[in-house]
Parts: sequence; structure tokens; C-alpha cells
Amino acid sequence: MLQALLSPALMAVPASRANTGGLRLYRPPLLLPAPQPPNNSRFPRLRLVPAVRSASGLAFDFKGGRGMSGFLDVELKVRDYELDQYGVVNNAVYASYCQHGRHELLEKIGVNADDVARTGDALALSELTLKFLAPLRSGDRFVVKVRVSDSSAARLYFEHFIFKLPNEEPILEARATAVWLDKNYRPIRIPSEIRSKLVQFLRHDESH
Repeated sequence: MLQALLSPALMAVPASRANTGGLRLYRPPLLLPAPQPPNNSRFPRLRLVPAVRSASGLAFDFKGGRGMSGFLDVELKVRDYELDQYGVVNNAVYASYCQHGRHELLEKIGVNADDVARTGDALALSELTLKFLAPLRSGDRFVVKVRVSDSSAARLYFEHFIFKLPNEEPILEARATAVWLDKNYRPIRIPSEIRSKLVQFLRHDESH
């Protein structure tokens, strides 16, 4: 408000009054340039790039806007040894809940971890992000919802949600990336037979 009352280009900064030889001398206020708003042209304009991964490496595309469809539900119950000193589920345990959900989903698709290991390959977790919304406590029943949300030639991307039962209170959101590795732990293309199973599973899910 003070700047609005003054000149838009100048601001008055009062100087101290000097006392010399019994005379009260008054110095005129010192005028300084008012701070100017930042020049937007000095800063590069940012472009928002959606975090979308290509599914060209597989024989199918994932359609957006599916809402909560396509999820496998896995119901679990909190056990006492999963709690921390505050009486709630330890943060690290939620990663195991998500892993259990992914394991059940892959089993339903027809991908068995032991069978993959016997070939010398591996489907390894390369990234996991967790967003905690509310705690779980001993005896709480909850559901892990998990689905394959996207893919590339060598990777599968998963979405997870955890809801407390029976009211489906949101507890956790998580995203994971799994990469197909050869015996030297180098990323390789997902085998064609696995891609075929994924295609069949997704088509069956979309038809129901």
C-alpha cells in the first residue's frame, strides 16, 4: 500500500536529521528507484511434458481414462510384527504389501517367478515410489489394488492403491517399474510368450 501511495517509479527513504551547533538541519529524503517486478522475458518458458511411456515395444497399448478398472484386488490383514514403535505399520512394510500384490497379479497373468528364474532371466524391480495417506494399525483389514498401467520393450509399469476396509479409506498410492533382465543382469526385451500372456489378460479384462 505504501508503494501505491508513492510514485510508481520512485520510493522515498527518510534520512536521519542532523543536529549541528544547536541548529536543527533537515536533510531532504533520499530517493531510490522502486523495486521493479521481474521481467518474465529473462526467464525461459517451461513446457509441461506429460510423463507418458511408449508401449510400442509390446503388442498392445494401454488406454487412458480407465479409472479404477483393470485392478486385481488382494485382501490382507495387518500383523503385530509389522508395527513400529508408534503402533502403526512401518513404512517399509508397505513395499512388501505392494510386492505381494504384483506377485499375485503376475500369477494371474500366467507369469511365474520361479519359471522365469529357471530360464536364467529375471523380472527385477528398478523403481518404487510410495505416497503415504493414512496409517494402518494392528488387526486392520485392507485391500491392495494393483494393475499393469504401461509398458516399454523391456519394462512393465505398475500402479498400486491400498484401501482400509470396510470403508475403503485411502491409505497408500504407489508406482513401480519392473525390468526384464538376462543372466548378466542387463535389460532385454520382454519375451514374446510373456507379451502374449499380457495381451490375452488385458483383452479378457477389457471384455468384462
